[in-house]
Amino acid sequence: MNQPNPILSIKDLSKTYRSREGAVEALTRLSLDLERGEIIGILGPNGAGKTTAVKLIMGFIKATQGQVIFNNEELKAAEPRPGFGYLPENFRPNPNLTVGEYIKMQYNLARPQAIRAKRSETSEMVSTLLNKVGMAPFAKRRIAKLSKGMGQRVGIAQAIAGNPELMILDEPTSGLDPIGKNEVIDLLLSLKNEGKTILFCSHILAEVERLCDRIGIIVDGNLRFLGKVDEFLAQHQAKDLDEGFKKEVKCTTS
Repeated sequence: MNQPNPILSIKDLSKTYRSREGAVEALTRLSLDLERGEIIGILGPNGAGKTTAVKLIMGFIKATQGQVIFNNEELKAAEPRPGFGYLPENFRPNPNLTVGEYIKMQYNLARPQAIRAKRSETSEMVSTLLNKVGMAPFAKRRIAKLSKGMGQRVGIAQAIAGNPELMILDEPTSGLDPIGKNEVIDLLLSLKNEGKTILFCSHILAEVERLCDRIGIIVDGNLRFLGKVDEFLAQHQAKDLDEGFKKEVKCTTS
């Protein structure tokens, strides 16, 4: 499903950590392209290399080898990612700010100085972002007083504050109740309809099955499968993603 001009190209991305016990290969030669406007879900058991892959894509750590190419330009570790929106798995915003203050700050940080919005435009955009994630009634509440699920909604709002082309989301529905999870899924689908490209990691396979155009499965640092969900189910003769995933992990670790 590669196209001539993918929004993101990951080529032979690898990470080896050094420890007293020797070299640990956390990720081995990961290669994939993300098409514009698609949602890709990255799956894998704990310790498989998913979070390492996200950190490498975001430039938080330096790759042992490989490339991350965004809009035809190679990205280096520690360089800014202005076209990215990011939600980490353990999202911890400043607890002393109100929801509105925090999103206003993130919105301003995401915009170049040359095109900073007027105060009235900023207030309107903050309201729009909070409405999108169902947090408008809590704009004046301090982040320290939020539940885990409410905090996750704030995390999604800050991820889209800069109107990014590409969103990297690590467990975006973590801590949400079933209603909240459905609302987030609907939001991600609406963002896709707006042309956003989304790569996300999740342990909730039913969400992945509902959301994703394609899935990638990483086991022991290696990409074992990349393709459509129905192709994966046919490969394993499985009735759903949960059954197929268990078969994949079992056959690659046995």
